[in-house]
Amino acid sequence: MDSKSGKKKVLKILSLEDSPMDVELIYEYICENSNYEIKMNTVSNEADFISTITSEKYDLIISDFKLPGFDGFASLREAKAICPKTPFICVSGWIGEEVAVELLKQGATDYVAKDKLGRLIFAIERALKEAEEREDKEKRAAELVLANKELALQNKEILFLSQHDFLTNLYNRIFFVTEKKRLDTARQLPISIIMGDVNGLKLINDSFGHQKGDEVLIEVANILKSCFRKEDIISRIGGDEFAILLPRTDSRMAGFLCNRVAEACKSYELKESMVYPSISVGHATKTNTFELIDDVFRSAEESMSRQKLLETKSVHSSIIASIKIAMFERSHETAEHAERLISLTKSIGLALLLDTNQLSELELFSTLHDIGKMGISDNILLKRGRLNDQEWVEMKKHSEMGFRIAQATSELIPIANYILCHHERWDGKGYPQGLVGENIPLLSRILSIADSYDAMTNDRPYRSAMTKELAIEEIIRNSGTQFDSDIVDVFVNQVLPYDNNFGGNQD
Repeated sequence: MDSKSGKKKVLKILSLEDSPMDVELIYEYICENSNYEIKMNTVSNEADFISTITSEKYDLIISDFKLPGFDGFASLREAKAICPKTPFICVSGWIGEEVAVELLKQGATDYVAKDKLGRLIFAIERALKEAEEREDKEKRAAELVLANKELALQNKEILFLSQHDFLTNLYNRIFFVTEKKRLDTARQLPISIIMGDVNGLKLINDSFGHQKGDEVLIEVANILKSCFRKEDIISRIGGDEFAILLPRTDSRMAGFLCNRVAEACKSYELKESMVYPSISVGHATKTNTFELIDDVFRSAEESMSRQKLLETKSVHSSIIASIKIAMFERSHETAEHAERLISLTKSIGLALLLDTNQLSELELFSTLHDIGKMGISDNILLKRGRLNDQEWVEMKKHSEMGFRIAQATSELIPIANYILCHHERWDGKGYPQGLVGENIPLLSRILSIADSYDAMTNDRPYRSAMTKELAIEEIIRNSGTQFDSDIVDVFVNQVLPYDNNFGGNQD
C-alpha cells in the first residue's frame, strides 16, 4: 500500500508457465494474500519468454521448471543475461533437493513447490525486499563513486590553484620557490634562470584601466608559454614579474630564449595594437655545485634591471602615443585642438620669457593636459548637452586621474602637477585643491586661459563657437577671478593682436 496515496502498489509479474490452471491458481493466490495490485502476463515457451523480457520490464519472474523444449535452468540463464536485477522464483512441482539447490546457486532468488504455495508470498516479499536493498546499495555505491570522483576533481583543482597564478594560469611564486630548491642538484646542471618584468604596466593600468593591464599580462604569459619548453617552470612571481627555471640549459641557450621573447613582443607592433605587450628579460646560469641558486636568481634580476633601463623609455613613449590616440578618439578633444593649444601657450610663454625647459614642458602639458579623461566613462565624456551635477562630480576627477597617470612614467612626471592644477582658479574656486593665486603653477595658469579661449572659439558637441571678440571679452571679464590678470594682459595685448592664427589684430 502506498502510504501517501492510499492505493495499492502495482506489482508487475511475468509468469513462465504452460499450464493455464496453474497460472490461474498462482495469480489468485497472490492477489488474495498480498498487498499489491497484481498485473501478471503469461508466456509458455522460450521464444516468447526471451521476446517479452527483452521488450518489457517486470518486477518479478515466476517460472515453472519443466517447460516445452527447455527447463528452469535455461529460463534462469536467459533472465540473468537479459534482466539480471529482476528477482527469479521457480514455482514448480517437486524437482528434488539437488536441482533446487543448483537453481539457487545459479542465481534463482527462491524455489517454491506448487503443493506448498503458502511459502510463495513470503518468497515474493523477501525477493522484493532483497531487490530493493540491492538497488539501494548499488545506488549508494554509485553515489560514493561519484562523490569520490568529485572529491578527486576538487583536490586536483585545489592543487592547481595552490600552484598556479589565477590570472595567467602560469605557476605562482610558491611553486617557483619550491621547484628552485628541488631542481638545485648536480644532475640538472647547468640550470638557468630568466627574470622578466612587464614594461609600463602601471602606466597602462592608470591610463586604460586594470582590465587592459590584465589583458597585457595574459598576452605576456602566452608569449612566454610559446617560447619555452613544457618542462620549463614558467611562473608569475609578482604583479608584473615573471621568472622561468630552465633545467639543463646553458647561458648561450638562455640568451637565445631571451631574444626569442623580445622578438615575440616586437611582432605585436606590426599588428597595430593600441597597447602591445613588452617585457624586459635578463638571465643568469648556475654551472657548478658551489654556486648558490639564490645568487643566480639575484644575478638574473640584475641582468633584467639593466635591460629594463634600456627599454623602458621607448616602451613608455609608445604607450604615451597610444594614450594620445585613444584620448582624441574618446572625447571631443582633437589633435587640432592640441596643436592650437601648443601654439597659443608657446606664444604666451615666449611673451613671458620662459626658458627652453619650461617651453618644452608647456608643449607636452598642452598636448596631454586632459589625459585623465581616459578614466572617465564614455556616457559622460561623449554626452551631448550639459552634464548633470553627479556627472560633473565624475568629470572633475579627470585632473587627479591625469596626475596619477603622469606620475606612472618618468617622461610625464615633470608635468604631473600642472595636469593636477589646470582647472584651478585664481580666486580659489577651482578644483581639485582650491588653490589661490600664485599657488597655482604658472604653466597651469597659462593653459587655463589658452584652453578657455580655444574652447569658446571652436564648435563643441553641446554648443556652437562664439566670435573671437566675444571670447576676448569673456576672458577679460574673468580676469582676476578665474584667470591670472597679468597673463590675461599679456595674452590679450601681446599675443592675440600679432598672431593671425588667433584672430589677428581686431582693429
